[in-house]
Amino acid sequence: MPNFKIFQDTPDQARIKIYGSQDVALNTDSTGNMGITSTGLSVTAPANGLMVTAPAEGLSITPPASGLNITSTGLSVTAPANGLMVTAPAEGLSITPPASGLNITSTGLSVTAPANGLMVTAPAEGLSITPPSSGILITSTGLAVERSLATTDVSTTVGNFSDTAGAPDTTYNVLQQSSYTFGIVNASTTIAPATVKLQISPDGTNWIDHVGPITLQTGDVDTLVASIFLKYARVYYAAVDSNSPVTLNIFFQGQG
Repeated sequence: MPNFKIFQDTPDQARIKIYGSQDVALNTDSTGNMGITSTGLSVTAPANGLMVTAPAEGLSITPPASGLNITSTGLSVTAPANGLMVTAPAEGLSITPPASGLNITSTGLSVTAPANGLMVTAPAEGLSITPPSSGILITSTGLAVERSLATTDVSTTVGNFSDTAGAPDTTYNVLQQSSYTFGIVNASTTIAPATVKLQISPDGTNWIDHVGPITLQTGDVDTLVASIFLKYARVYYAAVDSNSPVTLNIFFQGQG
């Protein structure tokens, strides 16, 4: 067609190209999508703030391999009036600081719980808090911790024992026990008295007779309680008459 050589020789010249204010054509990637070629992206929020609403399936932010860097002088997150909620996925929420550690450069971090308190719910496998080498310092006026006490309940039976010189029962390390008691039952079926005493030790080798000896007739029940705290404790028992063998039920019960 005369005077319209571009249609037959150079059809690319017939395309419409869009230029910005700097007389530079807008760029697209290999798929035709708009490409951003500047060294950074700047988003300026309006005066009343910037709101990002995630779709129903959630919002995922994947940082590059080198990590996510916030270069502004500070980051301010203002929660709405009814509070700010972060909901972790079913597999849990993991915050991994970089190798140099996690640094909060503000003058302090303040967490203000709502009026009905602040609840941290650990996953089924438990919650682990690892303090730095210098320890954790709690500067509030007071910390209330409610805990359940660990309990220990162990029993042994000494049957048909006739040695009048006696023998020790099981040695217990009681360092983790805030209180403990030995209970002894003379469970002999015939007339067979026995003596029992409480021994304590700092090293498990050198023993002190601390309480007793107490004589238990057949059917008697008694307790042995230490008034001095040492690391180890045990019951030492003996038959009164070698011709009258005894049966003893010895209980160790404590709470830590």
